[in-house]
Amino acid sequence: MSHLIVENVDRVYTPQGEFEKTWTGLETVVEGGIKDDGSNCSEVFCPIVECGVKPDFETDVSNVPDELKAEMNLSDWKMILADCRNGLAKAVLPLHVPKKGYKIHQNRTLFDCMVKAAKAVLGENGFQIVTLGTLGAYSQFFVSILIKGMENFSVGKMMNGAKDTWKKFFNLNSSHNGLIGSNRLVSYIRAVCFNTVQMSIADAEEMGTRATIKHTLNSEELITPERFAKDLEMWVKQSENFQALLTAIKSQPMNVDEFKAFSAGVFTNEKSDELSSNSFNRIQDMESLFVRGLGNEGASRYDAVNAFTEYFTHGNGVGNPDRVKTNKRVATANFGRGNEWKVEATRVACSEEVFADTIKRGQMLYADKLAVVNSGN
Repeated sequence: MSHLIVENVDRVYTPQGEFEKTWTGLETVVEGGIKDDGSNCSEVFCPIVECGVKPDFETDVSNVPDELKAEMNLSDWKMILADCRNGLAKAVLPLHVPKKGYKIHQNRTLFDCMVKAAKAVLGENGFQIVTLGTLGAYSQFFVSILIKGMENFSVGKMMNGAKDTWKKFFNLNSSHNGLIGSNRLVSYIRAVCFNTVQMSIADAEEMGTRATIKHTLNSEELITPERFAKDLEMWVKQSENFQALLTAIKSQPMNVDEFKAFSAGVFTNEKSDELSSNSFNRIQDMESLFVRGLGNEGASRYDAVNAFTEYFTHGNGVGNPDRVKTNKRVATANFGRGNEWKVEATRVACSEEVFADTIKRGQMLYADKLAVVNSGN
């Protein structure tokens, strides 16, 4: 179940019209659209509650040995639950057992801040809520808001002549099971393959158009419409730069050998003296995505970036689906190491100076590793 939508627990709402269909086919279409106050989607706003934890040593539920029972002090821990008695599940759902410093971020609070921020920056009619829901048996919450007037832009044409179109959204997702903090971001989605790129366009550390609030004790003070609006305004102003960068790297040629060197350089740094076997194997996997990935033709830096985003969004770069749980793959792709590789690939492709240094290093390290592999050592 790669979609994480648990039947009779989770609900994913979409507005009637252009955005009503999702790839899962499990959406709940809202006639007239999702209201700004969320009143016609109430099942995603069940309260998240907490309580203390006490061990139960009854023999039918416990196998804790007697000598350990005296040391089972759980006073520093608590249980997080979703009170879905009035929701789709009609039950209370255990979600997480964190330490007492963990702070709940309520779905309703996050949603209201997102909508108020959108109104402040984009105007009353400048946005549309296109997805709203919970995932993983109510353990995750998300909302996606279309930025009207900027929702589509194209970066030339693909090999088949179709427009290479991207869409732009103001997104949020959070969790109640310790998987991720509360993340808000402007996400650029390439319509041909639905790859998400968190582009480095605003902050000094070049970590993307994303802000994260961890579930720490005083974190609730950071969840305000004003803070959300400030970030959104900055990201919207920078969006034209992102489009210009995509157009630029699409015009810069790259062949397969250069892609291998580029990838080897991205997976290493100036202190690296070798390319790891794991990185070498990843490059072999990604070569086909560079040449034949969705919308790609293996001809430019743009195709290289898209190979990274496809591999680290849907491919083995976020873990083998036979061995890694879907929620972990999703977190890695969007907020973990997988996302960091996507951001780094984009950063390198867009900077001439960094690109030259990266290619030079990557050519040497890839050649050295290839020689080792061919020798059988």
